[in-house]
Amino acid sequence: MDRLAALHGRAKAGWIRAEIMLAALLMAGSLAMVLTAGALARELGTRYAPGEVLFLRFLISLAVVGPAALAMAGRRAVVVQRPYSHAIRAVTGVAAALIFYAATQRLPFADLVALSYSAPIFVALLSRLLIGERVSPLSGACIALGLLGVFVVAPPTRLEVWSLAALVMAALNAVCILVTRQTARSDGPAATALVFVLAGTVLTLPAAMVDFKTPSLADGPTFLLLGGAAGLAIILNVLAFRRAPAAVLAPIDYLGIVASMAIGYLWWDETPTLSMALGGALITAAGLAGALSASGTARRL
Repeated sequence: MDRLAALHGRAKAGWIRAEIMLAALLMAGSLAMVLTAGALARELGTRYAPGEVLFLRFLISLAVVGPAALAMAGRRAVVVQRPYSHAIRAVTGVAAALIFYAATQRLPFADLVALSYSAPIFVALLSRLLIGERVSPLSGACIALGLLGVFVVAPPTRLEVWSLAALVMAALNAVCILVTRQTARSDGPAATALVFVLAGTVLTLPAAMVDFKTPSLADGPTFLLLGGAAGLAIILNVLAFRRAPAAVLAPIDYLGIVASMAIGYLWWDETPTLSMALGGALITAAGLAGALSASGTARRL
């Protein structure tokens, strides 16, 4: 009996390790797709308006997210219990993405990505106000450390309009993240992903029509890659979080700050600055510590 229990325990532990490893690979793939989509959007942004680029991204993403969501949840993928929460998530998420696409033409890619990773800081700041979660002393310290990193990347003495816009983007992303926690609990990740892409397509259509320019044949494949990468990023992210908690996956996600510096250097010959490297490291440390703190709190509850 003891031998069988031991074998069962080892098999279960091996299965958990395999699930975590798979989740890590899925998260790494999602991160790669996010950065690819950001780089492609920046490239297309030199020739097309941000609203058009974002609209076509959402529209093409439907071809990836739609079938995947229906395969995962069937009819439940199109049935929601919190329509108002989905509306708030869509508006804040689309507004944040629109700012990101516009800012790609005004800020170095690595700086913009680093500032976007300050969203968890705003999550901690807004969580008490929006969903009643208390901020622990450790979370408060993480907020202070993260804000220090933000000030290093974009110091107040040389704060520009688009640096401020990037911080607004991070705050909007934080609201989107907090609302996503509620919608995912009640409606599931598949419906949350599909409704967001559908709503994003509808919301960005007016902005696209303001200054729409028919894509050239040469740019057609780039738009397809952009939409495909963005849609695949959503699906891989959903699959990753179904297999492992946020604290396990957070270290992989924060590799995006380092990867963005490499992309900026290789794609646009942008040399990372010392302030970018130091500030990015502080934001990463704050985000990881915050994720570990939240995980520990959750285990104690």
